[in-house]
Amino acid sequence: MKKDHVWYIKYASAITILCAMVLHVFGITPWNSFVQMIGAAGWIYVGYRWNERALMLNFLPQFFIIVPGLVYMYFLK
Repeated sequence: MKKDHVWYIKYASAITILCAMVLHVFGITPWNSFVQMIGAAGWIYVGYRWNERALMLNFLPQFFIIVPGLVYMYFLK
C-alpha cells in the first residue's frame, strides 16, 4: 500500500482533533477552538481529495459554528 500525503494528513488531523478535545476538557480556550479548526481543515482536505462528502459534511460545519462563537466571545461581548 502506497501512502501519499493525504494518508499523513488524515492521521495528523485525527491526532490534532484529539489534542483539541484534551484542551477543551481542561478549559484551555480559545486554543481548543483553534486546534479543532486546524484538525477539521485537514479532514476537509482529506474528504475533498477522496471525494468523500460525508467527511466534508461532518467537518465543514464546524467552521460555521466555531468562528462566529469566537467572534462573539472576543469581539462582540
